Amino acid sequence: MRADVKVWVETITLPTYEVGAEDPNPMFLEKRVYQGSSGGVYPYGVIDTLTGQKQMKPYRAVWLENDFIKVMLLPELGGRIHRAYDKVMQRDFVYYNEVIKPALVGLVGPWISGGIEFNWPQHHRPTTFMPVDFTIAEQEGGAKTVWLGEVEPMRGLQVMAGFTLYPDKALIEITGKVFNGNDTPRHFLWWSNPAVKGGDAHQSVFPPDVTAVYDHGKRDVSAFPIARGTYYKVDYSAGVDISRYRNIPVPTSYMADKSDYDFVGAYCHDEQGGLLHVADHHVSPGKKQWSWGNCDFGLAWDRNLTDDNGPYIELMTGVYTDNQPDFTWLDAGEEKVFVQNFLPYNTLGTLQNANTRAAIKLERSDDGLVCGVYAVAPLCGARFEVSDEGGVLFTQPLDLQPGQAWLEPFAITSEGRLQASLLDEQGQCVLSYLEHQPAGEALPDPATAPEPAVNLDSVDELYFIGQHLEQYLHASRSPFDYYLRGLELDAGDYRCNLALATLEYNRGNYEQALVYANQALTRAHRLNKNPQCGKASLLRGHIEERLGQFDAAFDDFYKATWSGNCRDGGFLGLARIAMVRRDASQALQFVEKSLAVNGTHYGAIALKGLALLESGEPEAAIAYIDEQRVRYPLHYQLAFLRWLASEQTADRDALVHLCNGRGTNLCFLVSELLSWGRPELASKLLAALPMEETLPLLFEASLLAAEPEQEALLQRAEQAFGRKVRFPNTLGEVAMLAQLSHSWFASYLLGCFHYSKRNYGQAIVLWQRVCEQAPDFAPVWRNLGIHHFNKAGDMAAAEQCLRRAFALKPDDARLLFELDQLHKRRAMAPAERLALLESHRAVALKRDDLTAELLSLYHITGQLEAAAEILRLREFHPWEGGEGKVTGQYLINQQRRALVLMTQGRHEQAIPLLQQALHYPLNLGEGRLVGQTDNDIHYLLALCHLTCDNQSLAAQSLQQACLGQGSLGASRYYNDQPVDYLFYQGLALARLGRVAEAQRLFEGMVAWAEQAMGESVEADFFAVSLPDLIVLDDDPQHKHRQHCLLVRALGQLGLDQRDACAQTLHELLTLNPAHDKGQLFALICRELSLNPSQP
Repeated sequence: MRADVKVWVETITLPTYEVGAEDPNPMFLEKRVYQGSSGGVYPYGVIDTLTGQKQMKPYRAVWLENDFIKVMLLPELGGRIHRAYDKVMQRDFVYYNEVIKPALVGLVGPWISGGIEFNWPQHHRPTTFMPVDFTIAEQEGGAKTVWLGEVEPMRGLQVMAGFTLYPDKALIEITGKVFNGNDTPRHFLWWSNPAVKGGDAHQSVFPPDVTAVYDHGKRDVSAFPIARGTYYKVDYSAGVDISRYRNIPVPTSYMADKSDYDFVGAYCHDEQGGLLHVADHHVSPGKKQWSWGNCDFGLAWDRNLTDDNGPYIELMTGVYTDNQPDFTWLDAGEEKVFVQNFLPYNTLGTLQNANTRAAIKLERSDDGLVCGVYAVAPLCGARFEVSDEGGVLFTQPLDLQPGQAWLEPFAITSEGRLQASLLDEQGQCVLSYLEHQPAGEALPDPATAPEPAVNLDSVDELYFIGQHLEQYLHASRSPFDYYLRGLELDAGDYRCNLALATLEYNRGNYEQALVYANQALTRAHRLNKNPQCGKASLLRGHIEERLGQFDAAFDDFYKATWSGNCRDGGFLGLARIAMVRRDASQALQFVEKSLAVNGTHYGAIALKGLALLESGEPEAAIAYIDEQRVRYPLHYQLAFLRWLASEQTADRDALVHLCNGRGTNLCFLVSELLSWGRPELASKLLAALPMEETLPLLFEASLLAAEPEQEALLQRAEQAFGRKVRFPNTLGEVAMLAQLSHSWFASYLLGCFHYSKRNYGQAIVLWQRVCEQAPDFAPVWRNLGIHHFNKAGDMAAAEQCLRRAFALKPDDARLLFELDQLHKRRAMAPAERLALLESHRAVALKRDDLTAELLSLYHITGQLEAAAEILRLREFHPWEGGEGKVTGQYLINQQRRALVLMTQGRHEQAIPLLQQALHYPLNLGEGRLVGQTDNDIHYLLALCHLTCDNQSLAAQSLQQACLGQGSLGASRYYNDQPVDYLFYQGLALARLGRVAEAQRLFEGMVAWAEQAMGESVEADFFAVSLPDLIVLDDDPQHKHRQHCLLVRALGQLGLDQRDACAQTLHELLTLNPAHDKGQLFALICRELSLNPSQP
C-alpha cells in the first residue's frame, strides 16, 4: 500500500531578474505578426523593457509529491510547472532553470524558460508571466489535485487545469477544461510547452511513424528523423539526424505531420533519463520540437534566459492542434475537456510505444534485438513477448515497480515483422507495438495561401476562407473582406450574413449586427420559419437583449429553441430574461431545460443556483452549489453564491482566496450578475472584495448615482490604471462604460475598446470629447496622432498630436519613440531627429529600440565614438524574431570607423576593428547565425591586407567574401541575406579575376531591381514573426521601393557607374534619409574606391 500523495503550499525564494513597468499606452497593433498569427496584445499592457537587475524574490509554490516524483507549481508565474523531479533517478525530468530570468519572447513581453508552460488561448500565452488562481482538492484512493486557472479577458474564455498525482504512478496527469461563456463562438489553442535539457546528449523521441515534419503554418516540410533537403535555410542534403540537438545549427521548429501513437518524448543519453508526454492522439496530435540552434545565436539566447543552466529544447504538445498557428473553435457555451500526462522514464533511450502504465522498446541491432520495458505503474507478474508471423520468439517475465526499467539484448534474428506485447498478470495487453514498416510515401506538400477575396466567385469558398482567417487570428488578411465579397455575389447568403452579424456583435456594433442577422433570417425563413439551424434567431435574441429589447429577445430565444443546435443557448437566454423580470421560478424552469441539453455551461449552472436561492429553496440551492463545486473547483460564480447563501466568514474567505485579488475575476462576476438583472448583488460583491484596479472601480461607480461618492471612485479608477494596466474588452465592460458618459476617463477607455475593434469613427468621437474635457491627458493625444497617421493620412495633425502628447508627458520613452518614428516616416532630416533625441537623451536611453535609432542617427551624422560608447557599455535585450537591429548598428559602427581609417591610409589600424565585427560583444544580447557570411567585412579586410602587402591573408579574405547565396529576393526578415553581401561577393569575384561572373552578378542586380520596382508587395501570408511593438504603420510598398533602389545602386557601383549610383542613392535617401545602408554606401561612393579596376 503506497502512502497518500502529499500536497502543500510554501513560500520559496528564487533569484529573479526584474522587468520594467507595464506600459499604460494601448497597443493598437494591426500588422504585428507573432507566432504565425496576429500579434495584437489588447486588452493587455505590454512590458517591453528589462532592467537586468537580479534580486531574491519570494513566490508561493504549490508542491505535489508521491514516492516517485515531486512537482512544483508556481501560480504567480502563469501556473507553470516550474520543477518536476524524478526521485528514482534523482534528476529533474524537465529542464530546471534555477533563476527567473525573463526575456522578450512572450506575446506581451516577459517570458521565462524551463519547466512546463501551458499556452492558451494563443502562445506564448498572454498571462504566462502573470498570476493565476488555484485551489487544492483530494481524490479517492489517496490522489491529490491542484487546480489552476483563470478567466482570460482577451477571448473571454475560462480555463481550469487539474494537476493530479496518484500514489502508485510515476506520472503527473493534467486535466484541462476550457469553457466559452461568451454569446458567440471563440477560438483557442492549447500547447503545453515542456523544456528539456539540450546539449550533445539530447535526442527527441518521436513515434516511429513520424516520417515527415512541418514548419509553422505548414509552409515548409522535411523528412524525419533524417533530413535530406534544405530546411530553415540549412543544407541537410548529406542526411542529418535532426532529432539531435547538436545537429540543428539555427533556430528551428518542426511539428509531426501525423502519427497514430499517443506519445512523444526526449532523452538525455548522458543522464540515462528522459521525459514522455502521453495523451490520446485523436485529441492531442501536436508533437513539436523547437530549439534556439546549436550555434552562437542560440547560446546568446540561452544566456538571455538563464545564468548557469545551459541550453534547452521545447518539446511542445498540442491539444486539438497539430501545427502552429492552429486554433480550434469553441462554440458559445461549449466546454472542451482533455487529459495530458507527463512522466519521467529511464534506461531505454529511444522507444517505440508508451502509455500511462508502461513504455516499451523493441529495436533491431547488429546482434539481434534490444528489448526494454519501463514501468509507469506497478507491473506485477507481467510478461513481455516478442513474436513474428511464425509465433512467439521469446517471453520475459517481469516484476517492476514504477520508475524501474528492464533492458536486455537478445541474439534473435527474424526476417518477419516483429510485434512486442506487454501483458499483465491476467494475460491482458498493457501495451503493444507492431514493428513500423515505412510505406515509402512521398513528403507531403507545403501549404499554399488562399486567393484574395476579389479573385473568388464561390460564396462557399469565400465563407470557409473567412472562417479560417477568424479561427487562425490571421495577421494580415481580414475575414470581413471574404464575407463581404460573398454578399456582393449573394446579398442574402445565410452563412456570410450570420458571420458578419457575429463579428459586428463581438465588437459592440449591435445595430449593424441586427441588419446582418435580419438578412440571414430573411433567407432562412423564406419558405418556412422553422429551419434546421437556429443560430440567426439566437444571435438576434442576444442583440435585442443587449439593446434592452427584452420582449423581442424573448421571442427570438424561444424560436431558437425549436432548432436542436440552439436549445441550450435559447433556454439560457430565456432564463436570463426571466431573472431580469424577477421571475426566479420561471428562470429555474428554463435553465433546467438548458442544462438538460448542455450540463457543462458554467453560467447556466450558476444561474440555476441563484434561481434556487431566490425560489425559496436555500437547502436545495446549497446542496446543488456544493455538488457543482466538486466538478468545478475554480467556479467563481458558485463561490460567490455559496457565500450569498450562507453569509459565513469561511465562505467569504474562500471567495476572496479564489478571486485572488485579480480585477479580471471581479469584472467577470459583476458582468454576470448584471446580465441577470442583479445590480444589488453586484454592489454587495464589490463591497466584499475591494480592489484598487480601474475596471472594478468603474463598475462600482456605475452602480452609484452621480454624486461625490461616485466622483471619488472615478478619480481612484483613473489613478489606479498605471498600477495594473488592462483595457476594456468585454461587452459587459462596454455597457458599463457607456453608462459613465459624463466621465472623461470612462470615455477614453471606451474609445480604446472601439479603436481596438477597428470602430475608428466611434473611437475618434469619444477621444475628441476627452480632449475637450481633459486637455492635459497625454495618452488621448497620442492615440489621435496614431489615427491621423495610420488612417487619415494627415501627417501635420499626427505631428501636432504626438508632439503635444510628449510635451505633456516628457518622461514617457514610448511617446518619444513614437514621435521619432513619425519623424522617420516623414523623412525628417537625421540631424533634426537627432537634436530632439539628444535633448531628451536620458529618456531615449530607457528603450532599446529608441537607442538603436539614436545609434543610427549618430552614425549618419558622423558621431561614431558616441555610438561606440553606447554599444560598449549598454546591456541590450532583443525581442525574439526582432534580432538584428542593435547588432546591425554594431556592424555599421565597426565598418564606419574602419572606413575612416582606410580613407586616411591607416589600413593596419582598421584591421582589428573589422576583425572585431566578426564577433558580437556579449552585452548586445545576440549571437551570430550560422550561414552569416559577412562578405562586407571579409572584402574590406582583403583590401586592408592588400594595402599592407599581406597577399596570403588577402587571398583568404577574398575567398571568404565569395561565399554565400547568389540570389536576390524581397528582404523581410532578420535572417535574410543582406543585399550588400551579394555586392561584396561580386567585388571579391572580380578581385580574384572572375570578372565575367562579377559583371553578370552586378548586371543581374540592376535588372532585378528594375523589374521588382514595379511589383506589388503583399504581406507574407505565412509570416511567423514580425514582433515589433510599433503602432505607426509601415508602408510595405515604400519599403520595397527602398530595397530595390539599394539593389540598383549597388549593382551600379559594382559596374563602376558611380554617377548613376550616386543618383540612385540620392533618390533612396530622399525617400528615407535614415536608411542605414543607403547612408553607408553614399559615404563609400563619395570617399572610397572599392572597385578592383581602380588603385
